[in-house]
Amino acid sequence: MAAVRAAVLRENRTHIILKPLRPLFTEGVALARRLAARTGPQRGRAVPARALTDRAMFLLAARRYGEAYDDFREVVALLDRAGPSPRP
Repeated sequence: MAAVRAAVLRENRTHIILKPLRPLFTEGVALARRLAARTGPQRGRAVPARALTDRAMFLLAARRYGEAYDDFREVVALLDRAGPSPRP
């Protein structure tokens, strides 16, 4: 019974990481978007795509699936506009 209680307690503690870390990931996305506005179109898509992917992975860990899905959709849209990557 103690193992079940410990598992339930651990499942419901995602708010502990969400509250202090979320602003950091949000600021990272904002900074990446500002950088993208100042650079060329190719690099301008890669930097925010990386920041959005990082935030989406954080949101998945915090069990915020809808918000993570929205970030992943934005990443796909950014990368689709970038066109095919050049082959080495």
